[in-house]
This record gives sequence, C-alpha cells and structure tokens, in this order.
Amino acid sequence: MRRSTLLVVLTVIVIVAIVITWIHLHGGIGVLQTTPTVSPLASLRVGTTMTIRTDSIFTDYYFSVLCSSLVFEKIVVVDEKGGIKPWLATEWEVKDNGMVWIFKIADNATWHDGKKLTAHDVAFSINYFMSKVPIYKRHLALIEEAKVINDYTISIKLKKPWARFLYNLAVVRIIPKHIWENVEDPFKYEGEDRNIGAGPFVYVGFDRATGVLRFKAYSNYWKGRPKIDEVVVKIYKTMDAAILALKRGDVDTIWHYARGIDPIYVPVLLENPNIHFIIKPNFGVGNILWFNNKIYPYNITEFRVAISYALSYSDYVRMIMAGYADIPNAGLVPPGWKYFKETRKLETNTSKAIEILEKLGFEDIDGDGWRELPNGTKFTMKIIVRSDIPGNVRLAELVKRDLENIGLQVKLIPVDLQTFIEIVDRKRSHECFISRTTTWGMLMWAGYGTGYIDARNIGWANVDDPELQKIVDELLVTTNEEKISELAYKLQDLYAEKLYVIPLYWDKIIQPYNAAKISGLKYSPMMGIFYKKTWVSINIIKGRE
Repeated sequence: MRRSTLLVVLTVIVIVAIVITWIHLHGGIGVLQTTPTVSPLASLRVGTTMTIRTDSIFTDYYFSVLCSSLVFEKIVVVDEKGGIKPWLATEWEVKDNGMVWIFKIADNATWHDGKKLTAHDVAFSINYFMSKVPIYKRHLALIEEAKVINDYTISIKLKKPWARFLYNLAVVRIIPKHIWENVEDPFKYEGEDRNIGAGPFVYVGFDRATGVLRFKAYSNYWKGRPKIDEVVVKIYKTMDAAILALKRGDVDTIWHYARGIDPIYVPVLLENPNIHFIIKPNFGVGNILWFNNKIYPYNITEFRVAISYALSYSDYVRMIMAGYADIPNAGLVPPGWKYFKETRKLETNTSKAIEILEKLGFEDIDGDGWRELPNGTKFTMKIIVRSDIPGNVRLAELVKRDLENIGLQVKLIPVDLQTFIEIVDRKRSHECFISRTTTWGMLMWAGYGTGYIDARNIGWANVDDPELQKIVDELLVTTNEEKISELAYKLQDLYAEKLYVIPLYWDKIIQPYNAAKISGLKYSPMMGIFYKKTWVSINIIKGRE
C-alpha cells in the first residue's frame, strides 16, 4: 500500500474512533443529543464497625439488625418518641380480658420475589421464631400461639395478659412462609432465597473481601418506593478508620445499632464544617458491669455493693465519654423514662468498699496482695468484655484498675459477639461482664430493664429474687397508669438497694452525618437513623458516580 493511501486510512480510523467516543459520551447525534445523561445512583453510603461474618439473619446478630430495617418488615415499630406505631398491622383489638389480640394486616405488601404477603406469613413467622430460635422463646414467652383468621387477619393468644406485649412483638421479623416452612433448621439454611423480605430494600450481596454490603431500592415497596436507589454499608475494623472515612467524604454517615459514636471523636469531626450531629437521649444504658446473680460471690448483695464503691465513675465519664455522660444512679433506669425515679447517685468510696469486703471475710490471707475467698480459696474475678463495642476494652481496663485497687484480682476476657451470645445468652455460664443495654432491651418483658434482669427472660443478670419477680409479674399485666408508676418506682428502689448490676455511666446518642451529602434523616430510639421513616424522607444532595 502506498504511504499516502495508508495515511488516509489511518486518518479515517482515528476520526471514526473520535466520533464513536463522542456519541458514547454525549448520548448520540441529532435528536439523541437532547436526551439527558443517566443520573448516577442516589446512594446512601454508611460506615459501621459492626462485625458481620455471614449474611444470615439467624446466625449473625448484626446482619439481622441491619436487615430488620432495610429488608424485612415488622408488625409494629417503635416510633420517634419511644411509643408503638402500627406497621404491617394497620389496626388491632384486644379481647378476652387481654388474652387474645386480633391484628389486621396490610393487604398491599409483597415479597421481593413478587408473591403477596398475607396473614399466613405473619402467623407463621411468630410461631416459627418461637419454635426454632431459642432467644425468641424468651422474647415471646407469654404467647400461646398465632393463628390465621383470614388472608389479612391473625389472632394471637397469650398465656396470660401482657400489658407490654406490643413492645415485645416489635422485634419479630416477618419472613415468607413459602420459603421457610420446609426449613427445619434456620441456622443451617444457605439457600439463595434466605434474605427475601418485603421491606424497602432488596438485599444484593456481601463482599466479604472488602466488607461491603449492598441493598437496592424495592420498586414495589408497599409504603412507596424509597427516595434513594441503594444503601451501601462499609464495615471498618476500627472506629478511627470509620471516622476518617466520614471526615474525608468516603461515607455519608456512621451507624451502629443502638449507639452513636464515642464523644472523643466529636472534635475531630468538627474540623469538617459539613459534618452535623443528631444528639438524642439514650434510653438504654451506655455500659454496665453485669453479675451472674446465681454464682458465688456475685449472689451476695453486700459483695456487689462493695464493688460499686470501688468504681471510679467520674473517670469513666471523663476518660471514656469525654464528659458527654453522667454519673449514673443506682436505680439503673436512665432519665427520660416515664416514671423515672431519682434514686441515690453511685459514688466512689474505696475505704467503704474495703470495709465491706473485710466484714464479708475477703482478706489477703497469704500476703500476695490479692484477697482470697472467706474459706481461703484463691479468687479471681473473670470479666468478659465485648470487643465488638468500641471503647469497651479501654473501659474494662479502668474497671480492672479500680477493682485491683481494693485487692481483688481481675482477669479480663475479650470476646467477639458470637462468643458472647454463646456464653451469656445460651449457656449463662458467665461470672460477670461489661456491656450496654439497647433501648428495646430496656422496653422488653415488663419494661425498665426487667428482661435483662429477670432470669425467666433474657436474664443476663440471672436474678431469681422473688421480690423482683413479684414486681415484674404485676408490671406485666398492669394497664392502670397510677399502678404502673407505683411499680416502676418500687422497681428502681429495688435496683438501687440490691445492685443486681452496676451502671457505669449514662450517655447520649451522638449520630454524625455529612449535611452536604444527605438530609431528611428521621430518628427513632430503637433503630436510630435506620428508622423506617428515613427511607421515605431522606434526600441525597449530591449524586454518586
């Protein structure tokens, strides 16, 4: 080929390539030029330190929590003020002196696979969770059975009247009967349809290598399509990394179930003027020193009281919460609760702690610096520490320091969430541990933290005290407000006297977000900004590439 001809051919190829590229970038020629380019997805980008190992709502606690707002629906939800709001159940009535509840179910909800959600799914879910999931046997301990009346009506029969029944019902995720009815063991099921729900978002997948979970908007969501196209959740190994990601704009907000960020990060985030904060009271307790009240010597009230005097609450407030917390009362229940009672403040008094221990016979017999049990046996307090909650290990070190300051030897045992659940929830083989309570946890059973304390329910404190259980039994059935207030005050007095557990501080929820990227967040005490209403009110201010 002659040189001039080759040059012409090459020139034509280059021109064609340029034209094709221009058409691709600008949407075509002629009429196509006026067609707008496709907008990037409106994505909410969320950073979290919640450790998620598997995408099963039955085997992974934090994945289940995440999906309870995004993927699955509930019969009722906890609203912005901590009250109960109808959801899938549009209305209900109570019959037979509180023994039977009749629920009308929304008739326009569909599963993500297109099938209708009916009363058959709702009744099935309640019965399935009670029979297959041990912790729900305790959550729903007073339910006899759920039955279908017609396609959009169910009845739930109780074993006895339960005044706070709706709060306990608020954690039941409604799952599709047509998928789960033939699954004998939900903890082992790995079918690709295991995360089909009826909520505002469809689960897309979990990239374990990058720690990213994706959820896309469900177009046929019965409450109306979400205002955003997707939610992308990025798991960070440390809160430091998550805070840095928020500060530099890699994520729009940070979310961790039932807690905000540690206050020590607020000054760092204030360096970015676009970072705003939602600050709300915490109706849970930020951290507690829990005792197994059935194990010696933690079953001795005087021993627990001695421990309470050894703890430096002001240090926890200052060094862990940067001053954004309060020294708690012995009554456990934090301010903001209806019928909160101002019981005595917890105080540090090491001399008093030592005096009580020595009266009980806890002395350093062999001169090694550590107190033995009254019978001379070596004694070490074994404190389990949840490593999934940021700041817990630092707090535990301070608690260890304080207890060793009065001659009690302490061994800290950091555990991940799954190990914690196995030891505390299932086996109840713990001696003591450090952990928080959630808002819903304080609301469950008879309210006021009773579900955590009473051995007949979740029972982290494993208390079988007849005096406590008498109050709880009355609260369970009482609807008279005057009587409820009387019982709530009596309960808080008992908490302060017996110190079944010791709150370490009362805190606030600090929820940061990038106001240059998102607005319209709604907040509930139970789910924070992952409240159902957020998905129909949120606005993405800038698009995503």
